[in-house]
Amino acid sequence: MNGLSRLAKILATCGLALTMTGVIGFTAGCGGSGGGGTGGGSASSGGGSSSGCQTDNDCGDPQLFFCNTMTFKCEPGCHVQADCTAAKRGEANKLPQCEGSLGCQCDQGTCVAGLCSADSECGSQVCRSGKCVDAPAASTVTKCAISPDAQLMKEGTKFRFYVSAWDAANKPVVVKAADIAWSAATAAVTVPASTTGFSAEFTAAAANTAPEAAVKATIGSVNCTGLVQVISKTVAANTVKVLVTDELSGRPIQGADVLVSNPNGSALGSAVKTAADGTASVSTTGATGAISVSVFHNDYNYLTIANYTGTGTDANFLEMALRRNQIDKYGGQKGTVKNAPATANVHIGLAGMSVAGSITDLSFSQLLGPSRPTDIKIGNINQKAVPLPDGVYLALSDTMIKTNIAAQGLAGTCTTSAGAPDEAKIATGDCGTRSAWALLGDVSLASLPLDQFTGGTANINYSVILSRLIPLFRNFNSSVIRDVSFTMKATPVMNGVPNFSDTSHFTTADHDYASVGLGFNFVARLPDVPNFRGTPIDGVLILGGASAPGRGVVPLGVGAAVNTMAPVNNKTDKQLDLSEEGLVSVRMAPTHSGLEGADYGLVALGVSLKSVTDASAGLATSAIFSRISSGKLSFDPKGAAPIDLSPGGGFPVIPEKAAYNFTDATQNGLAARTFKFTSAVTTTGISFVRTIFTDDDEHRWVVHSDPAKITDGFVMPKPPGAYKDRTFGTGVSSGARSSLTVQFVRVTEDGKATGTAVNFAKMVELNSVSATRLADLTTGFSILDYRRPQVAWLTPLMDGTTITAGSMVTVKVTGFKVGSTPTDDGYVRLSFTGGNASCTDVDTKSDPSMGKGEITITLPAGCKSTGGAATMTATLIGANNSPISPPAGSSITATIN
Repeated sequence: MNGLSRLAKILATCGLALTMTGVIGFTAGCGGSGGGGTGGGSASSGGGSSSGCQTDNDCGDPQLFFCNTMTFKCEPGCHVQADCTAAKRGEANKLPQCEGSLGCQCDQGTCVAGLCSADSECGSQVCRSGKCVDAPAASTVTKCAISPDAQLMKEGTKFRFYVSAWDAANKPVVVKAADIAWSAATAAVTVPASTTGFSAEFTAAAANTAPEAAVKATIGSVNCTGLVQVISKTVAANTVKVLVTDELSGRPIQGADVLVSNPNGSALGSAVKTAADGTASVSTTGATGAISVSVFHNDYNYLTIANYTGTGTDANFLEMALRRNQIDKYGGQKGTVKNAPATANVHIGLAGMSVAGSITDLSFSQLLGPSRPTDIKIGNINQKAVPLPDGVYLALSDTMIKTNIAAQGLAGTCTTSAGAPDEAKIATGDCGTRSAWALLGDVSLASLPLDQFTGGTANINYSVILSRLIPLFRNFNSSVIRDVSFTMKATPVMNGVPNFSDTSHFTTADHDYASVGLGFNFVARLPDVPNFRGTPIDGVLILGGASAPGRGVVPLGVGAAVNTMAPVNNKTDKQLDLSEEGLVSVRMAPTHSGLEGADYGLVALGVSLKSVTDASAGLATSAIFSRISSGKLSFDPKGAAPIDLSPGGGFPVIPEKAAYNFTDATQNGLAARTFKFTSAVTTTGISFVRTIFTDDDEHRWVVHSDPAKITDGFVMPKPPGAYKDRTFGTGVSSGARSSLTVQFVRVTEDGKATGTAVNFAKMVELNSVSATRLADLTTGFSILDYRRPQVAWLTPLMDGTTITAGSMVTVKVTGFKVGSTPTDDGYVRLSFTGGNASCTDVDTKSDPSMGKGEITITLPAGCKSTGGAATMTATLIGANNSPISPPAGSSITATIN
């Protein structure tokens, strides 16, 4: 297999990884395979001799120069940082890019210009896009905006607001923090006098009756304000008060139905609609202890707070932030990459939009967008219809293979042409404003680990691949377009599947390859990774980034580690240049392009790939959010002082051992519509459990419950009126079950690993720990997809096929473990109808495919359909010898001779 063919296979394999691990996995897997080569952005080596060479000896002093075997030119080299200084190199060989205040770093044997990552590294200057420069004057600001631009607060609670600014050319501008002054524009809020900085915390004062322009920021002569409506903290006796808001816009949701139910799921009276300010007060008369409170709105996820008992200061006043149905409408950014390097290398990149709100609510089908069949043809190399997601950029030398990119963003806020919030579009979810990002690399084809893919995906050695990919990230650049406003339109559905292929309404904005390099190479120390189904998870993907106010988290870098080397334990494998297991090399760019001033953070996402080899298993992940406490990045490639991700509890355990009875009758020891953990699970430090039912339209019903009561469980209420029951795929109880996902979420009051833990009551009550700030306060989470039991036909594959009596047919079973042991779920029954088929049912109780779920069934020797095609139905049978309920099966027609 030639080089480009193997490259195509890498890309196709990365597409598979994308399905398993989402956008972060694709960034690490595919982005990494494009890195390395001759340079990228501000991390370029620069300087040095350009004379031809064959070996290092042709370049003079081998301590100072080396022969680049890709370009066959002499370039300045180094072994330690001091080799890059004029004191070591002498006047004749000094490097201009190393003479600045930041000097150079010795990065993989090459002297590269140093970057800054925070103002504190620049003395009297400031750090902007990785360089120390004079601070922009406050007078350059012509407009600013508060984020959030509208906020509902309860009397006495606190909330942090941020400010962004632009210059006369409508470009982001970041002045000194001291040049930003905050004040209260009305009596609705208070803030300490002389408050300055990129953000400020305000306290809600007395309740008002309508939103007021209360929060004020001043930069030079420019003022901007944010709306605040203060809600009365009073809760009437024998009621529960609820504030229902849009998670991503901060606006109140009017007309949602709020229902209170008993622990057994029965309603306590009728549902009450929310008022214009998003509040509703519902009677709890007749309640005998804990209550469950549910909110229903067809345009948003349903939300239930299960078995709530309020006793503290904020008791019986709940905050319920709903997310708009994510794939009902879509929009985003499209464009290409300008200033790509004029080299004979592979130019590869991945683009996306900032992740807004809680990362645990991502819709991967929306974030990834459609895959575009792409023909890769260069010379006599011809790969047809390689599926590349919308966000992938790919070119080889001057051959443009896939240079149009697109990325989808979530609905939120936008402004009119006059700069005021466009409340009409915000209210209907017809717009959003996010940051567009891209990680872009330039790499020689020869430097890619293509040889590792020659034996097929089953024989891939991921440790070897990673050891060769990690050094390549040095030549990746980060491109950010901080403010991209876009319109949303209704998502067309084709054959029951959302179709995102039309991007004509997306906002055009091109990324710039010549942006800021991933110039900071440092090391993260991982705690022990968790187990899933008795064995350690398979790898960890690290995403470094920063949060853009009002936009969401913007990726700025990446790292990865695997856990495959024997003997497998709970430490990730030792990486080539690092001293021990559990250390991971990370590459990251500094904040730039208007992100300066934002906090740096790392997300370490542990992933189990057991679902690849075990068809009954779902995707299991566990993640740590860590804010970099120093506020700046380091260049520490050997890990002399690694960033420790252990504080705060490490990786949360995978939420195994949960069960739900979808039916209205007791089943397998579970009462009707009951969810519970069947045995105790470690939940130390976990703030709340999220149970998510997702129907066939990707509309969700989310339940928040107390981790201290996981073995008690909860009962799902019935939706009121005409609302669909989203615990079922089609919204009705006669259909198949919906998808079920369970999450553990860990939250602290300040979002720091060592901060004060937030318990369940504080998480759901309306206080200063706002549900709309979940992305800022989360320090860890784990997710398990309880894979929906399904059956699909493999042979025959289509209706109308002719088969032979006594032959074998095969079905694919997922989300259900076929077998006869106590740990198995049951077996497959093949039955026959029509066609005068003289066939008896066939039960198959083993999986010959070693867990892959490919169940081979032998037809009875006398099984024939003498009256035309018969219908064969494969049905899943539980351990109780009855069809599972809701049923799962698949039928196909065939003529049996």
